[in-house]
Amino acid sequence: HNTTMAFYFDVVSQEQQQNSNPQGRQGFLQFHTCYLHPSGRKRVRVTTVSHRYTDSNMQDIVVGFDQEAAAVLTGRYAVFRCESEDPLDVLRWVDRQLIRLVSKFADYRKDQPATFHLVPELSIYPQFMYHLRRS
Repeated sequence: HNTTMAFYFDVVSQEQQQNSNPQGRQGFLQFHTCYLHPSGRKRVRVTTVSHRYTDSNMQDIVVGFDQEAAAVLTGRYAVFRCESEDPLDVLRWVDRQLIRLVSKFADYRKDQPATFHLVPELSIYPQFMYHLRRS
């Protein structure tokens, strides 16, 4: 069997974030995976991931943003939400998530669509969301 898991972390308020995770500090997340090997022996694998806390403008996030993975996780979460919510509400949620991302990371002048520019690390994600909405 193959299993895929995703972990979602909530963003805390800026005040809580500044008090508990000052900018520039390093954070670590560790996963312990126990499984039974075909030989019959129990095995443990430990994976440690390091991340750096960033300031509220979040420009450091762009550098490590995996738009393909984000699109897959957004799609899976949307499908999960459709099991207990009205699909139209889920579509609105997808739209709001895209609007939030673009409003934080895009360069544009209000009411001038020709000025819209999204950095290459995020440029395909809106297209993924467009196709997700229509699937």
